[in-house]
Amino acid sequence: MQESNFETIGKRSARGIAALISRSFFLNIISYATSLVIFTYLTPKEFGIYAVVIAMQRVVSFVTDFGLGAALVQKKNELKKEDTTTFFTIQVVITLLALIILFFARDLISSYFKLSETSIWLLLVLVFTVFLSSFKVIPSVQLERKIRFDKLIIPQIIESFVFNMLLIVLLVANQGLKSYIWGFLVSSLVSIPAYYYISPWKIRIGIYRESLKHLKYGIQFQGKNILATIKDDFLTIFLAKILTFQEIGYIGFGQRNAFFAYRSVVDNVTKVTFSTYSRIQDNLEALRVAINKSFFYVSLLMFPILSGVIIFAPYLVEYFPRWQGKWELGLVSLTFFSLNALISSISGILITLLDSSGKVKTTLKLMTLWTILTWTLTPLFIYIFGFNGVAIASFLITFTIVITIRLAKKVVEFDLLQNIYKPLISTVVMSVFAYWCAQLLVSNMISLIVVVFISGLIYVINIYLLAKEELFQGVKLIFIKST
Repeated sequence: MQESNFETIGKRSARGIAALISRSFFLNIISYATSLVIFTYLTPKEFGIYAVVIAMQRVVSFVTDFGLGAALVQKKNELKKEDTTTFFTIQVVITLLALIILFFARDLISSYFKLSETSIWLLLVLVFTVFLSSFKVIPSVQLERKIRFDKLIIPQIIESFVFNMLLIVLLVANQGLKSYIWGFLVSSLVSIPAYYYISPWKIRIGIYRESLKHLKYGIQFQGKNILATIKDDFLTIFLAKILTFQEIGYIGFGQRNAFFAYRSVVDNVTKVTFSTYSRIQDNLEALRVAINKSFFYVSLLMFPILSGVIIFAPYLVEYFPRWQGKWELGLVSLTFFSLNALISSISGILITLLDSSGKVKTTLKLMTLWTILTWTLTPLFIYIFGFNGVAIASFLITFTIVITIRLAKKVVEFDLLQNIYKPLISTVVMSVFAYWCAQLLVSNMISLIVVVFISGLIYVINIYLLAKEELFQGVKLIFIKST
């Protein structure tokens, strides 16, 4: 594919987004079903422990990453054998070293955070999966550079399917946190052969001085991610010392449910658009069109979904078996995390634009600002509002999107309001209907499902009437073949 062929890139990008979202649709259903099982069989305290342990794993993951994958994807020139060999070697050595250090420090960590033996073994397995992920990086990068996310999704589907199925079976068998240990371990191992079958690469060990020059972008990129880790995951670890595991469980309940749609939609969109924007970063008109379309399609999905989550969550907790009297205290956090996710869905596109255009220093400054605000406001709001202060603080910080918009417009001009107002109007109409109908009609799970379905139908009709042309343009991009 010629990088100057912007039409081909546009079609591949549209099909890549469609592939990631549509082909993962079944897995998203399984994943959400798994969440229902998790919140049914785990107590708030157990889920709080899991949230803290997974935060520890993410800290290790980001610290050992160095942004190598992003550096390879963003590189303008063709990848050389020396590049992939160098980056793979560094990744394997660093992650293996982290695993060894953690193994010998396990007793100290267990004592400090008052974690059980099962929790520590879960942490060790999670860090071992970070080491295993080193073997997936190069095959993934090769596909991302070609914008072949339709292929990249296949091993991801295998890994996710195995993890969720195994987790459900073990949770129902009352294995508790042990369910996660086997789920992560088995799914990580079985997915590796799939990556190499889809995107063959011969494993090599070695470090080349010339290739190390590309680490500059990766280190800058990972500097932002490390700050994100300090902002989010270090914060979760910090919370383990000032809040109970049960309160952290309520926070995790709100956060997981609020950001489920975000992970399913926005993460998939930005994964494709990072590669796309990188390929067309020198063509400002093509970049402007791509940004505007991203705004429309992300808001098209995220606005109604998150509004629905806020409106219907109390009814789900009330009528879902074994949830009543268990998760009500997490609803306030769920509401504010959902508002956070709604604004962040737009902000995420702008950050991807800046990163893919090489403005990593700019996003690093933004992440510094968010980290400072998070660590300043969160303790203050916890003091005022209790554990719900975590979610309230996170929502208020998203209003810094006005700064992100201003910085992104220095790269390319775009019209945010023009591209989101139709989904916004349709969402408001749907939300008014959903709120009114839920209060009048919902009395059990069946009536809740009916009202959710009708509300979704109201949104579809409204958006069709308002944005028929934009919808048809998207369909054409997906189904017209490209070279």
